[in-house]
Amino acid sequence: MKLNVPLAMTIFTLALSACSNGGGGGGTPVTPITPNAPAPTTTVPDVPGEFTYEYKFNGCSTGKHKLLSKKEFCDALLNDTLNNGCARELRIENYNRSCTTLQPANPGALPAASTARCIVNGMDLKDRTFLDNINPFNPQRRQSFRDIFWDAHRQQSYNILFSAVDSYGKASFIMTPSSGTYSAMGQIQLQQKKGMDTFSVTSGLGSQIRMVVTNYNMEKEVETVCLSDKSFKKPKVDLSRVRCTYRLGDMSDRNPSKEEIFAWDTRHEIQKEIFRSRQRESIVVRLKPASQGQEERVEIEAIEVDLDKTLKAESTLNEGLQVRYQGRQSRTDLVVSCAPASK
Repeated sequence: MKLNVPLAMTIFTLALSACSNGGGGGGTPVTPITPNAPAPTTTVPDVPGEFTYEYKFNGCSTGKHKLLSKKEFCDALLNDTLNNGCARELRIENYNRSCTTLQPANPGALPAASTARCIVNGMDLKDRTFLDNINPFNPQRRQSFRDIFWDAHRQQSYNILFSAVDSYGKASFIMTPSSGTYSAMGQIQLQQKKGMDTFSVTSGLGSQIRMVVTNYNMEKEVETVCLSDKSFKKPKVDLSRVRCTYRLGDMSDRNPSKEEIFAWDTRHEIQKEIFRSRQRESIVVRLKPASQGQEERVEIEAIEVDLDKTLKAESTLNEGLQVRYQGRQSRTDLVVSCAPASK
């Protein structure tokens, strides 16, 4: 019998209130920088000193700049004209690191000039010896984070899991711009076993997307949270009816997806198992009411997929949520999608 060891790390809990749509969220609204937008000014103290920087990226150079105060330095990093429009993401990463107090351990709001922030944490679930625990090169937990600038003009993928070894897999955050009636989308993707297993969670941008993958075979658990700027949020729709579609089978199967409709009062949490196989695989959907500034959320949990993996994902219900697992070795294909039925 497999034991589910939860990844109890509070640093992952991004405050959804910072992205809620008119619901008591904290912080000032943030507009992501675009090439044509004026550079914002900073509120850092005007500390005198000598600050220099120069970035070269893809054959483009910012030039070498020497500033005589911390405020001038921070303002310069966000000035596209001063920097010839070059190395924008590198400049913004430096700004977030040097000119803001919103560090990864407290990621409840986005730093100024960021479009998104992703935090990835991994836990080793193996039984560890005393020597394992004191070995600094073999930590039980690993963390990486990335602040992302995105111009919202084209699809772009960002690596968000940085580790000397790939025992946890490779993670990326893929951002797709809006097109016609389709809103901008964000997708967290995790590939393990050299791409043989692919887990992904997709939702509309504008709030928080969360994915937890527990792989009992690899004895690893990876949790990823990506928070994006609320300017991407769609207008609120009726959430009283929710449609979930799901399919679990072999990649070669042509079986149609099945559908489940939820009637929801939006005030009380409800949970329903919508699928269970003879191999103990199951799919559970939870609808969670708005509370403490957070909007209504949907959580999808696929339990013991391929017998040794569990996938859990959560996002705001208004933005919809899709969970997918593809096991190329086992030929398993799982797809679950939930969204307001009015969409």
